[in-house]
Amino acid sequence: MDIIFGRNRKEQLEPVRAKVTGKIPAWLQGTLLRNGPGMHTVGESRYNHWFDGLALLHSFTIRDGEVYYRSKYLRSDTYNTNIEANRIVVSEFGTMAYPDPCKNIFSKAFSYLSHTIPDFTDNCLINIMKCGEDFYATSETNYIRKINPQTLETLEKVSTHM
Repeated sequence: MDIIFGRNRKEQLEPVRAKVTGKIPAWLQGTLLRNGPGMHTVGESRYNHWFDGLALLHSFTIRDGEVYYRSKYLRSDTYNTNIEANRIVVSEFGTMAYPDPCKNIFSKAFSYLSHTIPDFTDNCLINIMKCGEDFYATSETNYIRKINPQTLETLEKVSTHM
């Protein structure tokens, strides 16, 4: 799997059997979950930093010497807002989102002021954490997103504010 900055990855919603070179030991069974940036452009707007891409969840299920792969974008509020606007509207680590250029001067000023101290993104693209029987996509912001480890569906958003 190649990762190229600036190139959006496609989701693989249904498990696909991977080509295995060599032999996987019979005792190796389970699922490996990974997380990272997968979408680096939304509409005509582009993220400025490799760490900013929208989160893409990956699942590698290993059983009976075979590997099955699937991937799905984390359906965070950030993902949904950006996709709906067809541009980047939520600021990230190295990318500051700007107000809608179609707004008039007063709307732009109010929009700019409301974006100077933005709410943190819930684009949890850094890691996967298991807590009890639950799995969460995480990053360095105040939110984590519960996910279904089998389907990679995005479940509830959890605030980590104290």
